[in-house]
Amino acid sequence: MHEWSEVLHRNRTPIVLFTLMVLFPALFLTLLSVRAIRGDDAQQKFHQAQRQRQVAQLLETDLNEWLFSRRPGAGLSQAFLKFTTEESRLVFPDLDFAVPHDRYNEPAPIPHALLEKERSLGLSDQPVTDPRSIEEIYYPRIQAFLRDLRAGQNRGAQFFLRLEALIVLIPGTNDGYLMRATRLSRYANRKLDELTAAEDFRGALWIVGIDINSTTSRAGEAVPLSGYPFFRVIFTGSEPSAGFMNLRRNILLYSTALFLLVTVLAGIFMYRAVSQEITVSRLKADFVSAVSHEFRTPLSSILALSERLDSERVLDKDMLRQYHATLRRDARRLSLLVEKLLDFAQLEEGKKQFSLDRINLADVAGEAVTTFQPSGASQPVQLVEADERPQIVGDRTAIVQCVQNLIENAIKYSPPGSPVTVRWGREDGRVFLEVRDRGIGIPASDRDKIFDKFYRAPNARAWHAQGTGIGLALVQRIIDIHGGSIDVESRPGEGSRFRLVFPESARI
Repeated sequence: MHEWSEVLHRNRTPIVLFTLMVLFPALFLTLLSVRAIRGDDAQQKFHQAQRQRQVAQLLETDLNEWLFSRRPGAGLSQAFLKFTTEESRLVFPDLDFAVPHDRYNEPAPIPHALLEKERSLGLSDQPVTDPRSIEEIYYPRIQAFLRDLRAGQNRGAQFFLRLEALIVLIPGTNDGYLMRATRLSRYANRKLDELTAAEDFRGALWIVGIDINSTTSRAGEAVPLSGYPFFRVIFTGSEPSAGFMNLRRNILLYSTALFLLVTVLAGIFMYRAVSQEITVSRLKADFVSAVSHEFRTPLSSILALSERLDSERVLDKDMLRQYHATLRRDARRLSLLVEKLLDFAQLEEGKKQFSLDRINLADVAGEAVTTFQPSGASQPVQLVEADERPQIVGDRTAIVQCVQNLIENAIKYSPPGSPVTVRWGREDGRVFLEVRDRGIGIPASDRDKIFDKFYRAPNARAWHAQGTGIGLALVQRIIDIHGGSIDVESRPGEGSRFRLVFPESARI
């Protein structure tokens, strides 16, 4: 009753407004509908923009592999002109032709006749065989490209607008090649089709200054590729829209029905709002209490041990080593708790930055398990090796943190000596990494709630295990941003299995 009275006192203004809503139901419903539609639209656009930026990063990672690789089918196989740099000359091996390095100092204007001829070759993707074209058009641009590369103005690939071609130097070699913009666009757009196959938007590569795809709408959001300033990815897709009823006919009947409907909905809304605020208040109070307890225990230990060390009464070397080990362990525990709270706050505010790269799930699992080997926990953490070592694109630190949180929960809610297993692999065309325990399990009624922030299941509280209620919420938010999902299987008294599943589009 005390909680209800406080909430009613804090919400006295909305309660007065609720009374007024009975007199103005149509206006209230209109404003509420517009607000809900706009809020949902803004949320959809935010998540769509996050996914689009991730798709652009995946495309850039793939382009780095494709352009700078010698593997079959890579960019080198699409070249219309290949070259090799030597100390005194530039060699074109396919034509048995070479030009001294000092032939030109600056790229000269391209003769109009030669430019038109090269553009006609570009439309048909034909290789260059004319020595004059090489000397007057391509050689000066290759020299300019190499000079910019030495000055750090490109990363081994540079686009020349008038040539409508990309010049690439394979890292660690003296070999390079030129590729038509059309070839690059075809490959990138095929890759974008794969990456957006399961999305409600589509992407297309736009090369700055060249309109290769006339069907691409420039009205879409253009996401630049950080390593290729001359490339953009244009995303297009359907915008969320809302429909409204036409009330011109039968206006009296609609008004009467609307009056009754809004009155009922407003009452339900107020009840749910007050109930939800009470629930959130309780969860926050539990969270503050849990965090205070998590901090109090290691801090009390650190203070007590520090006082003993300051008193200089502890002289035994073995005891001193034990004290210092305990201090390091408790300090590490506080540091991890602070890092978890800061990461969760950054994710909630949308400020967390991720560094996407190719990572091996076997290495991720091994790193996460190693953290718990010297911890002194009574549960053995077992790593189940597999022949296959699948790779994904993601933030290594964030994925390791997810696995560590799952292992920590498995140890926390399992009896002493109960094994915890970690394994990875592929199943039904999906890449996964899972943590399994034989602990207390999760009731079916709580499985949809355990990923809510601050929530802790009743049987977890009864187990008297410490916790803040943000570990699983943190895991879900990280996996959602990586485009994955979490599968949970659990039976009370028999244990739980948490499986991190990554989509096909994220595989290498």
